[in-house]
Amino acid sequence: MALKILLVDPDEQWLSDAKSYLKTQLYEVSTVTNGKDAQLQLYNDKFFAVFLNYDVQNHSGPQVLKFVRTNYPSQRVIIVLNDNKRHESGEVTEENLQRLGAQELMIRPFELTQLKDVLEGHQSLGDLMSNLPKKEGVSEETEVQMTDENFTSIKIDEFYSANSVLFDIYIKLNANKYLKILHAGDAFSKERIDKYKNEKKVEHLYFHNSDRRKFVQYNNFLAKKLVENQNVPAQNKVGILKNVSEKYLEEAFTVGLKPQVLDQGKEVCENVFQLVENSKDLHKLLKSFNDFDPSAYSHAFLVTLYSTAIIKQYEWQSKATIESAAMACMFHDIGKILLPKEMALKARSELTPEEFEIYKTHPELGVKVVETNRLINNSVKQIILQHHEAFDGSGFPHGKKGSKILTLANIIGLVDEFVHLMVEQKIAPTDALKKILVNKQMVARYNSNIVENFIKVFVDPDKIQTKDTVLPSNSRMVPTKKIV
Repeated sequence: MALKILLVDPDEQWLSDAKSYLKTQLYEVSTVTNGKDAQLQLYNDKFFAVFLNYDVQNHSGPQVLKFVRTNYPSQRVIIVLNDNKRHESGEVTEENLQRLGAQELMIRPFELTQLKDVLEGHQSLGDLMSNLPKKEGVSEETEVQMTDENFTSIKIDEFYSANSVLFDIYIKLNANKYLKILHAGDAFSKERIDKYKNEKKVEHLYFHNSDRRKFVQYNNFLAKKLVENQNVPAQNKVGILKNVSEKYLEEAFTVGLKPQVLDQGKEVCENVFQLVENSKDLHKLLKSFNDFDPSAYSHAFLVTLYSTAIIKQYEWQSKATIESAAMACMFHDIGKILLPKEMALKARSELTPEEFEIYKTHPELGVKVVETNRLINNSVKQIILQHHEAFDGSGFPHGKKGSKILTLANIIGLVDEFVHLMVEQKIAPTDALKKILVNKQMVARYNSNIVENFIKVFVDPDKIQTKDTVLPSNSRMVPTKKIV
């Protein structure tokens, strides 16, 4: 069933163009040019979303918003501003609009394709499936010319699909040339995928960057099912979580930390928590992990995985603590997007002294990126700021020492160092930890209690007789269980 959309705008030509475009995307669209008619439409019908021009007349945009908040509080409303002047001046802000009941702000000029992106950002997996044009069988393969930068890749062995394909799937023929082998709405054909994998030796599949959010949404759902299944080995669970985390971070770093993007991040963190909570054989995988993907997204996932495993060793750990820490892990290096691009391609050991001084600013830059985002709590922001501080005072950016450093930040700092060693030197996790343990200078950078709990990560939990009953010396957290 097509989702219904209401467009409210005084520009009749724009309404016509937008309606025509959204109909090609299989939405059912109604249009009105004033606020009074918009209220009448909302009274008579139900809409998935409303695009409301702030400057509409005969009941203004704010008046319509108040009407919606009073009578239809669950209605999604996206506000459209005609230019950026009032937003820059502070006259119209996201915070004020959200208080009035709007979910999102769009500022002209923008392409009509962005309407589709915004709508998909608000859809549940069920919405996406119901709005998908389902077909019998599989469509013909078609060649397309499109620049490589428009595509996201996934290893062919790590691609999963619903019974109906959620988005177009391609293989790469050569530079800027692709073959669409499955179309959105097709019945999923494992035979066609296997043909390219086994006969053509294809290693990667591709999809449009614009469909990355759908990929994350479906794989988050699938990861949740796998993590809950006690019969699925930890290796399979970690594999799908790694994929969804990397593509999620790619999306977040590309489109920004929008509310819908952060909602997906919370789902990833929830799945990470369930993984460390319920996977009895996780310690075996953590000892033998050997996927040395050097990408920033893979690095962030590994920091998330090992950090949450350490936190799990503490008596004071909780679901909320682990999920907040996981969010901080995923975004701990987000400040690097503001560093000079040429530095992003270098390993830390390759930086000149001058470049390293610039590199040392990325924790503060990270806070700058997220500081105005109300959906990221202060604990996460403080962890981002402090994740390179050291227990002996040798860290950066502020040289904090001992109890002045958040425990979670010191944990993430240790794991960040550990993952760099493991991936850059392509060594087993236990060997990377040994390199840290035999280096007195490195060990001094971290609370000894954290180092001890890191060692426990690699031990069968059934062989650990007791849990810690005291907080680490630099903790500022309140324990969730009574200390005896």
